[in-house]
Amino acid sequence: MLGAGSPPGKRFLRLAWVLLALSFVCPRGAGAAGAASPSLASASSLGIVDPTAPEYRTNGKIFAFDPVRGPYTCSGTALDTPSRSIVLTAGHCVLEEGRWARMLAFVPAYDHGARPFGTFAATAMHVMPQWRRLENPDFDLAAIEVGPSRLGTLGDVVGGLRWTTDRSRFSAFEIFGYPGGAQEGEALRSCEAEGLGSDRLTFPLPGPPTLPGRCDMARGASGGGWLVEGMLDGVTSYGYPLHPGRLFSPYFGAAVGRFLAGLP
Repeated sequence: MLGAGSPPGKRFLRLAWVLLALSFVCPRGAGAAGAASPSLASASSLGIVDPTAPEYRTNGKIFAFDPVRGPYTCSGTALDTPSRSIVLTAGHCVLEEGRWARMLAFVPAYDHGARPFGTFAATAMHVMPQWRRLENPDFDLAAIEVGPSRLGTLGDVVGGLRWTTDRSRFSAFEIFGYPGGAQEGEALRSCEAEGLGSDRLTFPLPGPPTLPGRCDMARGASGGGWLVEGMLDGVTSYGYPLHPGRLFSPYFGAAVGRFLAGLP
């Protein structure tokens, strides 16, 4: 269906997500309770027993509303920035087909309805310009600025992760998210994954090709962090149903580094 000559940007995503039905990764418009195969989230991903532990509490679930398709969920990670109020996620979790998310909130360490650190409502949203203009998957990245919860500022309550760029495409990753399937997005899960180089279908796009990793999480995992040595080096962007054991992230290179360094 898609080959080396595929056009860039929104048409790439339309072909990939519609013709290949990639909504199992991107939950926007599907709703938190949309159907998903339990096997997609149960093969190599493992549940986190205590998501409130210091090493896991920066991960959280994102709740939002699409003005056309209704409520949806994504995953995100608290980031270490000067404001201590930034959540990193996928661009399509914030802006898709020209529609900005509404009523967006981040819940760190969410677990089966429990919100141990409270709810952090969005006050501003930042997306990479390449995503805003063309929805280029090479730059499917967004930052959500959040206000305090009842316990305080996000960074003061759960901390925040640093990021890294220009790492090997074959690095060992720890991938986090709230996938549908076995736990219906109600629990944090993780994969011990290995990078697999590049997605050749993104070669024609302007930007570094996206990065595949071995992980079988289902929809709802979009925006979840990819960690290398405890630092963020990716977020879940999309997957292919013909390869259910793989997820794809924007490659964190120079452009992503500039975007992250400029966040408040």
